[in-house]
Formats: sequence, C-alpha cells, structure tokens
Amino acid sequence: MNIKERIAAGLAGKYKGLNIKLSGISKYIFGIQRSTYYLVGGISGSGKTTLVDFMLLSAIEDAIKQDIPIHVIYYSFEIDKLTKDCNWLSNIAFNKFNVIISPEKIKGLGDNRLTTEEQELIDKCIPILDNLKKYIHFEYQPTNPTGINHQIFNHCESIGKIHYEDYTDNSNVKKKKIVGYTPNNPDQYILVVTDNLENLKTENNMNNKENIDKFSEYMVLSRNLFGITPIVVSQFNDGLSSVDRAKFKGVDLSPQITDFKSTRQPYADCEVAIGLMCPWKLDMNRCLGYDLNVYKESFIMCKIIKNRLSKDNIATGLIFNPQAGIFTEI
Repeated sequence: MNIKERIAAGLAGKYKGLNIKLSGISKYIFGIQRSTYYLVGGISGSGKTTLVDFMLLSAIEDAIKQDIPIHVIYYSFEIDKLTKDCNWLSNIAFNKFNVIISPEKIKGLGDNRLTTEEQELIDKCIPILDNLKKYIHFEYQPTNPTGINHQIFNHCESIGKIHYEDYTDNSNVKKKKIVGYTPNNPDQYILVVTDNLENLKTENNMNNKENIDKFSEYMVLSRNLFGITPIVVSQFNDGLSSVDRAKFKGVDLSPQITDFKSTRQPYADCEVAIGLMCPWKLDMNRCLGYDLNVYKESFIMCKIIKNRLSKDNIATGLIFNPQAGIFTEI
C-alpha cells in the first residue's frame, strides 16, 4: 500500500477502529486497530485481564454490528474455560439486562446461588456467549513462543496467500523466503490475545526474559507480515504495590515503563502500552482529582504509557466492577 492508497483507505473509514466502549481512552488509541500491538500491564488484582476481555467483547460486538469479519486466537494461560465462560456471562447479563449476576453466583461457590429469575436470565445469555465464541479460538494449555508462531502462521496461510521468492544461500543451496502476504479479505481483523506473558511455556535452553523476548519477536513478525493485532497481558513488578514507594511524596506513582516485569522488550515492540493501577491499595486518598474515599478499590487509574498512534502519558479514571466484568469512565 502506497501513501495515496493509505490516505484513501483512511477517508473510506477503514481505520476507524473497533469500539472498546471507553471513549476517553479511545480518543487517543482509536479503538482496536488492525496491525497494532497492544500491551496491557498491572499488578495482580488490578483488572488487566478483565479490561482486555471488556475491550475484546466490545470490539467483537462492534465488528458483528458493522459486518466486519473478525477472528480471535485467545491464549488464556491463567483462566480456565469454565471460569472464562462464567466471567463473560456476567458481562453479557449486565450489558443485555442491566443486572449484576456475579461469576460466584453463576458457579454456585460457597453459599452463592442463582435465584430462579437470575437463572432464567443466564439461560438467555448462554446462546449469546456461544455466538461470540464462534469468532474465537481458545487455547488454554501453555504454549511456547514457537508453537504460538506456528499456529498463527497456519491460520493466516489458510485465509490468504503467502508469497515466496527463491534464493541461494552462502552454501549454494537453493531456498525460499517469504516476501509478502495477501489476505483473502483485507478487511478482516485477526486478534491474538495472550494472557499472560509470565505463563508462556519456555523454549529449550531459554530463561524467562529470553522466552518473552522471542514471543514478542514473533508478534512483531506476524503483525508486519499478516497484519495481526496482538493484545498482550503482562505482569507488573511487585514494587508498584509497595507501601514504601507510596511514602515518597511528589513521586509519580502512576504506571511506568520500569514497572513491566522480566523484560522491557514487549514494551519496546508495541505501539500502545497501557498500565493499570489501584491507587487505594497504595494508601492514596486522592487520584486524578477524585476522592478515593468514595470509590475506594473500585477506582482504577488507566494510563496510556506509550502510544505510537497519538499522545501518550494520558491517564484517566475507571470504575471497575468485577462482579459484572465492566469498566466505566468517570
């Protein structure tokens, strides 16, 4: 695609992006874009997986509404199938019926039980969930970076044409190299979600950093060749939640590049890096001008740490409701 073709595609709305239902953030990252690498980080309990799922379900819903083809490969290494289903049913129930039915109730954990009315609503949500899952291929068993790369390659080869070129190597052996790719449908979105980097299966003789770096290298190659959209969840260092860190007045406690655990390579490779922080857990009373005594642990700071698409260092306040799997901007 040359520059004139790119401008024409922009004028035709090809890069509007898929709706993520968070207008304040989307103003700067433009929804979910094709061929764009997203990295979402946070400490445990900050809602990073729920945010990714919230954005993903919103994007799929928007793609269906606009009749845009979409396929998702979801590597869920932290959350099992039934837990994921129950979490998503809670989200669907809220979006469709405006009621909060927690995953704990759906699963019947402890003394939690669905009422007759709630069970009827959940029964109505199951076909909606099944329809959404038609667009998603889940992988729940940890896979190493090369395995993931092969799966992406095989999928893209099945929906397009890979172009090869003959060449002769230094040993005078004739070989082929990939020089391009033509998808059957250039309008299709291919999203590859990985949750999370720390749970990747390790390649032979690689340490954790090398393993994650190899994974990110493959994501960049697939983004550049096939136009996939990687959405990657990463763990933050425990230092972000340290009480000692919160004692330093005047220090910027918001998510930073240094908070990403194990390696910074995915941060270097991605177009958009988003960090989540629960300031209430850092004993903060105010954040972004909001009184945290009102919102407490439901207040999440969402910060665009890096953004090659537009402005970065943008922070906004989100209200997190884990019982419904939703985020709302304030």
